[in-house]
Amino acid sequence: MFRNLLKPEGGLMVTMTWLTDGIFLSLFWILGCVPVVTIGASCAALYDAAYRGFRQGDKHSWQRFWQVFRENWKAGIVPTVVFLTLFFLLGKAMILVWNAAATGAISWMLFSAAAFLGVTVLGILSLMFPVLSRFENSLGGLLKNTLLLALANLPRTIVLGIVTAGSLLLCVRFVFPLFFLPALAALMDSLLVEPMFKPFLPQEAE
Repeated sequence: MFRNLLKPEGGLMVTMTWLTDGIFLSLFWILGCVPVVTIGASCAALYDAAYRGFRQGDKHSWQRFWQVFRENWKAGIVPTVVFLTLFFLLGKAMILVWNAAATGAISWMLFSAAAFLGVTVLGILSLMFPVLSRFENSLGGLLKNTLLLALANLPRTIVLGIVTAGSLLLCVRFVFPLFFLPALAALMDSLLVEPMFKPFLPQEAE
């Protein structure tokens, strides 16, 4: 029994590999985000490496991360600026709405509607970097295709926004999740995003 567990394809070794890959991919993502303008390339690399490593069994997910990062760091600069600008405006708007609801200036029902809209927008923004990792687009094409793909799959986009919002809140509030949650969130994102990609990548569909 224990001999089987220690085999490369055994349950224990597979679990340890997943844990190790998750921790290192999360650390790589943090390192890739340090220059700020490379946040987009780092997110694209994390998504691609997590998808191929965890769901397709690629044994070289670490190398895959840096390969995708190098391929997209230039193309990801302007999308990163767009993402950060919209994310900042969205966050500021949500803080204003929250304060208005807390002081009674608006109803909590209206706040809930605003929060729902904010999560949807965050889901659209979160979809941009998986698209960057899998398709070659101009900036205009990237933004247009991301928006069309998100609206055509609105329920998945909303859940994607919830996953992103929850992950960000946990990572901001606590330090420990930073060591594994980025890779876990990317894996969860792939469960939502890959069905969106499936019509356009028939040969890579699972």
